[in-house]
Amino acid sequence: MNNFFAAACLAAGFTTQPAAAAVPGADDPAAYSPATAARATSLTQALARRIPLDEAQYIRVRALHLHMLAERQALAISLSGAEPATRDEELAAAQQRYETALAHLLRPAQVVAYQSLRSSFTAHRL
Repeated sequence: MNNFFAAACLAAGFTTQPAAAAVPGADDPAAYSPATAARATSLTQALARRIPLDEAQYIRVRALHLHMLAERQALAISLSGAEPATRDEELAAAQQRYETALAHLLRPAQVVAYQSLRSSFTAHRL
């Protein structure tokens, strides 16, 4: 089952565009459910309140949040019957990809501020 999942992810990776790229329409709300788009907007606004983002960064971070939320939903569905350890590994890998992509979008001073914020927040605060 793990080999099938890995092959499916690999095949999907070759056929899709990176969602965090600055592709026009990449964060098109019509491509996502209204709940996902609203959650991505609220996450981005919460982050922007704590770490000032310029307009281009805001747009890219929102697209990243859309992608991250969609990826988490897909992982939750695909891993619903998986072992807890496998689920944890996949979710941790997805979180690491998000953290890396976000670090590439932020300026160095913003990354330091984000890391400081991250060490002090809990899920319900953001």
